[in-house]
Amino acid sequence: MRTLHRCALACAALVLLTTVCQLVLETPYWPWNGARLMLPFALARGVNYYVLLSRGGPLYNTIYGPMVAIVYLPATLFRTPNGAVLAGAVITVALCFSAVAFLHFAPLKRERSMVDVLAFLTAGFLMCFLEPLRYSCFTIHADAPGLALGAVACGALYAGWVDKWRIALPASALCAVLSVFCKQMFLPVPIVLLVWVLAVRGRKAAGRYLLWLAAAGGLATAAMVSAWGVDPVYHSLIWMPAHQPWKASHVEGLIRSAQLFIRLSSPAPMLVLACAIYCLGSGPMGGGRWRTLLTNRCAPTLLVGIALLPFSILGYAKVGSDVNGFSYALFFLTCGVTIMLADLWHGGDTAPARRLALSVLVATALLAAGSAAPLAPDDIRGIRSNAMGLSHSDQEVAFAYLKRHPGEAYFPWLPLAHLEAEGQFRHFVWGLADRWLAGETVSQAEFRAYIPRNPRVIAFASASGPLSGPMAGGYDLMKYLPEYSRSINDPELPGWVLYAKRVQ
Repeated sequence: MRTLHRCALACAALVLLTTVCQLVLETPYWPWNGARLMLPFALARGVNYYVLLSRGGPLYNTIYGPMVAIVYLPATLFRTPNGAVLAGAVITVALCFSAVAFLHFAPLKRERSMVDVLAFLTAGFLMCFLEPLRYSCFTIHADAPGLALGAVACGALYAGWVDKWRIALPASALCAVLSVFCKQMFLPVPIVLLVWVLAVRGRKAAGRYLLWLAAAGGLATAAMVSAWGVDPVYHSLIWMPAHQPWKASHVEGLIRSAQLFIRLSSPAPMLVLACAIYCLGSGPMGGGRWRTLLTNRCAPTLLVGIALLPFSILGYAKVGSDVNGFSYALFFLTCGVTIMLADLWHGGDTAPARRLALSVLVATALLAAGSAAPLAPDDIRGIRSNAMGLSHSDQEVAFAYLKRHPGEAYFPWLPLAHLEAEGQFRHFVWGLADRWLAGETVSQAEFRAYIPRNPRVIAFASASGPLSGPMAGGYDLMKYLPEYSRSINDPELPGWVLYAKRVQ
């Protein structure tokens, strides 16, 4: 029977690996993945990307912290857009799945078992199945470094590690602070973990943890300010996000965001609710009972997920946000629940409770794997098709075109193709949109400074849907290029929407 279980887990792991490979191969087909790599490329080449318009510079999506540029630096070693994006996607996957493995396996007081492996695989399948997690755990963004660092911060505080590992507190504090320097939405992580340390370990440990948080935060802030300056950092990380408009009225936007979170996050919220009901119904909630619950290794992760829930819902209500914002809470809730179920199987008071925990893990893994994994023959052929068609991705087509015709075209959605082909930093259209949405004006001179001097065509890839045309955030890029009003065709760019100068 044990051999049969091992074979089943091995098959599940193979299915998960195949699913991960499929999702990684899809990343070069989305222009945002290449555009987000402009930050590590700018860092590697000494180009400032936290830009104040009066000082000039290429405009990218720069409303997040500097850790995203640092983490994805290895991708700058590749000399084609597809190579860089695939490298970035591998970094994303390695970060997220390593963090999940750390939470499930590293802080164990007992020997690892097949149930712990099942819990890890269940979390992995949910990362492939749930749209918000699939977005954050496979694309290039500030999400993955923030999630991974936050997860390590939670895992390092597991009660046994604080006693046996002298650097547990400083390691957790450093990771918690750096998660905030990935994305501001992770601000609750160090706060929640400090409260958890106070509740479980007492004032003395909490005091030490607070000092480590302050030291890590102070050093990281000093390094960031010395590298980029106070005004550009404040403008990009605080002023612009604060001035982004809402998608609807405050109340309506929050309600719609909460409804979408529930719809896209199932079955994770139901599992969290079921676990909460089980804990509340398993005995009186006196002081000792609460303390016992908080010492479980899933507690820090679950508490962080709960604290991030309002931030996730609030974030999606703002213009420019996407469903990846839900992943901040969902990632920690998913890992917390799978860890709790594994621990319940190991330490359940009754045989029915243990069987129930195992059944929930198996059912959830089967549901997620059946929905996300490439199990049908057409899905398997799709993996091969994605791999064979990489040379036809928008950014690779633009890269090849610019190699043949340097300076003759401007691809507003594909700045990585410009950099790899021409060695030039060009504006990314959403970098402009961030400014427009915040009420900031980009002048003609500032716009023209970082596009080709006299391009023959302005090119948009129609195959990529709405995130490819001249409109971004409700603003029309072509207002800066009024002379490019004539639609043309180019046999080297079949199917693209091309604008050339009107005939005089």
